[in-house]
Amino acid sequence: MRILILPSWYPTPKQPIKGSFFQEQAMSLHGRNRIDIRILYGDKKSTGFLQWFRVYIHSWLAPFWVISSENVKQSPLAFGFDLPVNRRIPDKIQVILEKRLYFKAYKMLTRSDWVPDLIHAQSGMDAGIYAHHINNKAKIPFVIIEHQVFVFHYYSRLRAKLVLEAFEEANKTAAVSFDERRQVLMNQTNCNPEIIWNLVDETKYKIQLEKRNKVFTIITILNSLPIKGFDTFLEAMLEFSKKTKEFKFIMIGKGADEKSKDPASNAFFRKSKELGIYDFGDFKPFVKRNQIPDILNTAHVFVSSSIQEPHGIAVREAMMCGLPVVSTANGGVEDSITPETGILVHVKNPKAIAAALLKVKNKELIYDPQKIREVAINQCGREAFSKSMLDFYRLD
Repeated sequence: MRILILPSWYPTPKQPIKGSFFQEQAMSLHGRNRIDIRILYGDKKSTGFLQWFRVYIHSWLAPFWVISSENVKQSPLAFGFDLPVNRRIPDKIQVILEKRLYFKAYKMLTRSDWVPDLIHAQSGMDAGIYAHHINNKAKIPFVIIEHQVFVFHYYSRLRAKLVLEAFEEANKTAAVSFDERRQVLMNQTNCNPEIIWNLVDETKYKIQLEKRNKVFTIITILNSLPIKGFDTFLEAMLEFSKKTKEFKFIMIGKGADEKSKDPASNAFFRKSKELGIYDFGDFKPFVKRNQIPDILNTAHVFVSSSIQEPHGIAVREAMMCGLPVVSTANGGVEDSITPETGILVHVKNPKAIAAALLKVKNKELIYDPQKIREVAINQCGREAFSKSMLDFYRLD
């Protein structure tokens, strides 16, 4: 079966981490049960008005659109092209250009006689729009799995309408958590999404208790976007420091760069200084994915402080290493948090996070690392993910 994946974001040479889990999922499926996967990704690039206009004119005249394997990371075979965007262009016209370029890029990809049996849009925003457009033109069935926060306040009415139409017309739909499914249905879409949790490859994570730090260590992986709740995490660390001084915390992600002059890149550093807890922290702005398990295994507990998580890959990675989780009730994470795996608290409640952490530190709550890992594997492991996806791709 030939599957063409249209990701809404994907690793490129300049941004090798962005959408890397999409690539990992594609790699895990490619070749399994005779599935042949290719990727087509249009990377949105801010473009000057005159250059945008030249592309727009050329898009009418060109029968195909040039795609390149050099624009995106390979394995499986992937092709990319630039999608020019300009803020001065009305979104109605911008959408026309994006759909046209995607279809002509699709025509270029299929010139080699490789024609997909199915198109898989990874998120309705905006891959679902493009998949639906190709479906209308080439009559190839398409499916959508929603991976990101399903809100439209930053979308034009037209674009939001096109996303909802794509969900209604798709042959199948899915979401990466029960909360994400609820978000899709709250928009009165005429569909009934399945639940397919994201892949977390258990072969890349181990429980290594011997690596746990001697001092009680709290870890989180997040960025400085307000929805990720980094301020809540640091306020929780302040509350925790009032109860004990015998701890440290690790923050991984954009916001942890002390040397950066960009407020978004040094937000963790500035906020921790402001709260007077900087000395408890270890800030890591960038960690290679293959190094994450080693760092996770130095900690005793993982904290997710988000306001909303569609799925929560970082939480499942921590669980694969046997770490209990203290998390806000933020949606996607809730599918995995039980009394055996961790503690849920209300969103934006640093005192509750601190109180839960104290119970873990004082061993008032005892967790079995192997049971925590098993929960994550049963939901997100290789076999569970592959079975769900193979069933999802069967349209008969």
